[in-house]
Amino acid sequence: MIKTLSGGLRRCVLLLPLLLAAPLVHAAEYPAVLEWSGRVVLTLPVSGVLDNVTAEAGQIVKKGELLASLDATLFKAGVAEARADMDRLNEEHADAQSDLRRVQELYARTVASTTELDAAKLRFARASAGLAAVQARVERARRLLAEAELRAPFDAMILQRHAEPGLVITSPCQPAPVFSIARADQLIARAQLNATQAGAIALGSEAEVALAELTLKGRVKGLTATANHQYLLEVSVPRPAAMLAGQSASIRLP
Repeated sequence: MIKTLSGGLRRCVLLLPLLLAAPLVHAAEYPAVLEWSGRVVLTLPVSGVLDNVTAEAGQIVKKGELLASLDATLFKAGVAEARADMDRLNEEHADAQSDLRRVQELYARTVASTTELDAAKLRFARASAGLAAVQARVERARRLLAEAELRAPFDAMILQRHAEPGLVITSPCQPAPVFSIARADQLIARAQLNATQAGAIALGSEAEVALAELTLKGRVKGLTATANHQYLLEVSVPRPAAMLAGQSASIRLP
């Protein structure tokens, strides 16, 4: 009898590590579909003629990488004109400042009149205002030149290329789209839930997304109310190279 108990106890001890190593049972699992994360349509904020389109659909681009650009001739001319005006007003400002100092010295020795001093102050104030205005013009011209280039706002995948060189971009109206992009390093798994299922889920909580033999750790990013009291669960996961939007998956919640 003692021998039998000892054997049973030994088997329990051997099984204990296996029980501890067994995978956790998930409280819920929902069928899901992978979607692009951070999908946006890119265009140019200034008007002009599209001169160069460098990216192609399916390409992975880095943040700040040049994707397209307008003909920059007019924008460069605007910068040059504003800089020329700034150089001229810099000289006028320096001259007005020098004149003001001279008149102040003469006024201190009672050689210059109050009227002359007031006139010198007024000239200097006008020169300062003119210089500030032209500095703003230079900054605006530089900004317009920079905005004539379309650059990737983040590490992205080019989903669609909508435009070709020669397209006229009209910024004040509805500007033509140039690219559709999404985040290159992230996907969203979406699943439909009912109110009871959604009520047990907290934003930011951990989740798993399973696809074939691959399981990824993620977090609950959104829980959006839809029609008929249904809810759209969104789980953000890192994107391996083989994973694309449209693939079926499952969301597992602990």
